Amino acid sequence: MMWTLGGLISLLMGLVYCELATITPQSGGDFTYIYKGVGPIPAFLTVWTGPLLTGSAASAVLAMVFADYLMAFMFGPCASTQSLRKTIAALLLITIGISNVISARLGVYVQVISSVIKLLALGVIIAGGLVFLAQGRTENLKDGFEGSATDVTSYALALYSCMFAYGGYNRIGYIAEEIIDAKKNVPRAIVISVSLVTCVYIATNVSYFVLIPKVELLQSSAVAYDWALKGIPFIATLIPICVMCSVYGANNGGSFSIARVMFAAARRDLYPEVFSYLTVSDSLPVFGTIVYHTVGLLMLIPGDIGRLVNFLNFMAFTVMWFSCIALLRLKYMLRHEQVDPSRFRTHISIPILSLLCSSFLIVAPFVTNPQIEFVYSAAFVLAGLLLYVPFIHFGLKIPGIDKLTLFMQLLLQICPTEKVE
Repeated sequence: MMWTLGGLISLLMGLVYCELATITPQSGGDFTYIYKGVGPIPAFLTVWTGPLLTGSAASAVLAMVFADYLMAFMFGPCASTQSLRKTIAALLLITIGISNVISARLGVYVQVISSVIKLLALGVIIAGGLVFLAQGRTENLKDGFEGSATDVTSYALALYSCMFAYGGYNRIGYIAEEIIDAKKNVPRAIVISVSLVTCVYIATNVSYFVLIPKVELLQSSAVAYDWALKGIPFIATLIPICVMCSVYGANNGGSFSIARVMFAAARRDLYPEVFSYLTVSDSLPVFGTIVYHTVGLLMLIPGDIGRLVNFLNFMAFTVMWFSCIALLRLKYMLRHEQVDPSRFRTHISIPILSLLCSSFLIVAPFVTNPQIEFVYSAAFVLAGLLLYVPFIHFGLKIPGIDKLTLFMQLLLQICPTEKVE
């Protein structure tokens, strides 16, 4: 039920981003939408919390999932150390960073291959679950709702994990203006893709519960591998490999896109100028990529996936809240203008419902049993104001920043680009 609710919220949010992209057809995602619809201060908070913190935390989470499955593949049920886990995760982040610095095309190939492998693995798990259900393996499903939580925070945290897995529904909005007949094909793509992903997630989780009791599932760090060991042992070694390829691809996609968000922010003077510099040879945002992966490595220090997911999703929903406000304000500002018939538009209820969902997911964790990661998240968001006032509003510079910028230009072979007003 929570996975279904997460899919519905993702669908609403996806439609919001589709319309935002057709109104503001520029790179930068949430930052560009919020800058135009709300203003520079919320836009700065978006790029302060988004690429540097939310994106890096997501990258750290995926890297540790990769490490968990690699260790399950290598050591089986034998215990492994946290230091080894973090070392593997760090090597993964460094490898992805190097590949994105070397070539953008390499990242595209990795994305395509990992997506195919991921769907094949999920197909095997879903098909296996259906076969076991047909054989009458329902003992783990009979008490499925026993012991369900009764407090609001637990359901909000469940949605946090679900929405982390659904992340990506806003990507089509980045290219909505380049799609033929966007008014029809953009919402069609969102509805079909999110519905398909929702069905895949629900079917996969049902398949897990068919073979794995709840207690074992919650204790497992590599659920797909444990499922394969119980259900189809002769392919069990292939499952962690498929999961690792999937996680590698997802992490690679984040590295590819988030460095470009920082690039877009720097062109509007909301990030240090050096983030807007591109390599002379391939026009790649190398400096942003390096910073992104460096912060991701720092995020590995806590080593707690659950806390990192809560931390990054709190800030992600804060950004979504601002994006919903941006769409509502842009709709109001453009209400008297003649609407391009080819532009995709949502009903006013869509951004309002999305705004209410985002508000709930921001406030609910503080209602009962608030956890320290949410306090850190709120503090990081507000800390952005301490940076905005002196360095953006008043234009102050850190002493020596020009020399550092020149050094990075020479070291990375990067050069300035045009500013965007």
